[in-house]
Amino acid sequence: MCAILGMLIAASLRTQGNIRRNYGVAGMRFDELAGLYQGKSRENDRLRLQIENLEKKNTDLLNTMAAGTSETSAINKELQEAKFLAGLTELEGSGLTVTLRDSQKKDVDTDLMDIQAYIIHDLDIRDITNELKAAGAEAVSVNGQRLTATSAIRCAGPVILVNDVDVAAPYVIKAVGEPKTLESALRMRGGIVERLPDPKMIEIQQSQKVGIEPFSGSRQFRYAHKVED
Repeated sequence: MCAILGMLIAASLRTQGNIRRNYGVAGMRFDELAGLYQGKSRENDRLRLQIENLEKKNTDLLNTMAAGTSETSAINKELQEAKFLAGLTELEGSGLTVTLRDSQKKDVDTDLMDIQAYIIHDLDIRDITNELKAAGAEAVSVNGQRLTATSAIRCAGPVILVNDVDVAAPYVIKAVGEPKTLESALRMRGGIVERLPDPKMIEIQQSQKVGIEPFSGSRQFRYAHKVED
């Protein structure tokens, strides 16, 4: 037992050293790193809010400009429609809200694989969002992060990244579409609801008014270019 404990301590020290070297934080304590991470998170939140405000101002300016002539009005109408389809505007409609939580069961077998089954993973969120889209969902968000054509959902240690933004449980998935159809897709035989080991891990609520936030991440393309006629 002493030998195993020594190996674990040595591995922990090596891991801490690698983190400090690889991420340029050599000499910093982990409480200092935690403070640095919280500061960066607050800065990201501030920048996302700034982006949202600039987007709103841009839309207001375009609407003001479009009031001048019929040509600019038509162009602005097409632009706003394109932004709507691209997920850049807030919308609402009938749909449902799916809430996912880790299981609170205490009688779970201590085997690691069994314990992992009682935790919500990125794969569970991807399965649900894909099923909702296949069932006709017109807009989907995860913890306020709007899913678009370039969105990704992946695991990053203790959190899940959606649009490169870390989200944690409970995971709230909102979808706009025909409520009964969307819920039926999740509850079908052999579907996501049946696959979860604890029915309390998922809660589905239909609503006639579900609000979906706009996408606020980066929209710049570095490698893709439009094909000219």
